[in-house]
Amino acid sequence: MDRRTFLIRSAWLTAGGILASTSPSLAKLALQSDSLRFDSDLYKTFKDPASIYYPFVRWWWNGDILDADELRRELQVMKKAGIGGVEINPIQLPPRDNDMGMLKEATPWLSDKWIDMFNVTFDEAKRLDMTCDLLVGSGWPFGAEYLRGDERAMVRLVDAQELDGPCEYEISQFALFAKVDPHATETSPVRTMKIVSLSLVPSPMDNIDQAIDLTDQKDNEIIRVQVPAGKHFFYAVVQVNAFACVINGAPGAAGPILNHLDKTAVRKYLDHMSDTIQDKIGPLKGRMRTMFTDSMELEGMNWTTDFREEFIKRRGYDIVPYMPYMMFKTGRLGDVYNFDYGVEKTPRFKDENNRMRYDFELTKAELLRERFNATYLQWCKDLGVMSRAQAYGRGFFPLESSIGYDIPEGESWTTNWLKHRLGEEMSNEDYRRGRGYTMINKFVSSAAHLTGKRVVSCEEMTNTYQVFAATLEFLKLGSDMSLISGVT
Repeated sequence: MDRRTFLIRSAWLTAGGILASTSPSLAKLALQSDSLRFDSDLYKTFKDPASIYYPFVRWWWNGDILDADELRRELQVMKKAGIGGVEINPIQLPPRDNDMGMLKEATPWLSDKWIDMFNVTFDEAKRLDMTCDLLVGSGWPFGAEYLRGDERAMVRLVDAQELDGPCEYEISQFALFAKVDPHATETSPVRTMKIVSLSLVPSPMDNIDQAIDLTDQKDNEIIRVQVPAGKHFFYAVVQVNAFACVINGAPGAAGPILNHLDKTAVRKYLDHMSDTIQDKIGPLKGRMRTMFTDSMELEGMNWTTDFREEFIKRRGYDIVPYMPYMMFKTGRLGDVYNFDYGVEKTPRFKDENNRMRYDFELTKAELLRERFNATYLQWCKDLGVMSRAQAYGRGFFPLESSIGYDIPEGESWTTNWLKHRLGEEMSNEDYRRGRGYTMINKFVSSAAHLTGKRVVSCEEMTNTYQVFAATLEFLKLGSDMSLISGVT
């Protein structure tokens, strides 16, 4: 085999192709992919690839402190370094950093100046033959200061207090709200709390009929409960509206996170963004490659105004009376830290609660797919741009949510606060160890393959502890994990 043939076949194998070694005609057929053929064109592409085959990078617009000449200069530096495209990503300037007095010059998201700077970036990128993607909103998950009422995300949380009767138990609304605080990464200053239900149940509990309803006290400043003899649990379900703000949101897009379970709110938010930009600079179609959604870390959001009605319609029964007893205790980002919370349940009642919890999570995932994913995909289609997203997170279907996107995206960190050792096996006790895990990438790449897509994107080499100090060996090991999981 001559060197030219070897290079061509090696390039194809690297891209995941299959060669039929016993049949040259089958090999040639297998190598046909759009304009790429098993001929000089493929070798030319491999030898001198177009800019779309070069690495793309996330381009932080730190604090949205923007200057036209600086934007052009940074694009030119990246082009010279071999970068083929950028993801424009407005982000908060970390409070611990020295802003050198420049934050006063921050350009609010979607302001006239911000859009002008956006236009400057497009024009320079086009001149340099570079591709542009744009983040929706800022930070994650997206939202904004201007959201109102039910447009803001909401969550329902549970508290259970063990009591030994006979006794009188009392608790203030203030103390109860403090106990169920969701501990959002960025707490919203406009959040509101209300008690949804109160009940007292014996332990162990065998059925819902044993619950003593105390919800008539939900508006009392002080809640008082007469506890009969024996072991009991006092339950409270609290709803928190506008409970969290965008994580690391830049000015103008740093308010409460959007209610992703409300289709009208989702489309209104997306249209506001695209209409504001297009009204000033014209259609986005043909000027940018994709709209992008970063991590869907919804902080445990699990409720919307019509959730109860949708649940009854889809599952055939009312979940609300059972919610106190089937909910887990959660903390930051909705992480469950107690799977065996509250009253002791008989095996029969525990099994019933488990099935109800499955129905609850299924309904939430269905609504997210229908009201967020589908709405987002249609919006991109209407704009004439491709869709790209990390379409996973707590509450989403990990496979199905990625299926509709033009460019589904995974995620691979090389290290995190655990500072793992290279080659260290991931423990069952702490699945985050190493944060180089790539299980989600398998779902994302499977979604691409099931729909015939060849491009699987990845937020790659995210590294917050060894910046400018990571070895090439370290980076290669992290990259190899992504490749093995299906990222192209």
